[in-house]
Amino acid sequence: MQLLRTIAIIILVWYGFKLLAKYVFPFLLKRWVDKKMGQFQQQGQNQGQSQFNNESQAKEFAKKHEGEVKIKSAPHKTETEGFGEEVDFEEVD
Repeated sequence: MQLLRTIAIIILVWYGFKLLAKYVFPFLLKRWVDKKMGQFQQQGQNQGQSQFNNESQAKEFAKKHEGEVKIKSAPHKTETEGFGEEVDFEEVD
């Protein structure tokens, strides 16, 4: 009798997990992804508004700085930088 009870519990747990995996987990994952996407979009809107308060300021800025090019370059590295120490060798006879 104990064996049948154990088998029944295992089967119920197995089908319960399959039910969760098929319906509940995707629902929770979709809610989480939608929430994160909303936060991302809200963050993008907040960053865009922080630079210019309205559209006319943005257009004025664009006219004032039209044609400007800003280049940020990395500091110059030598070819041997990052390869370790440089060692001078002497020829031995």
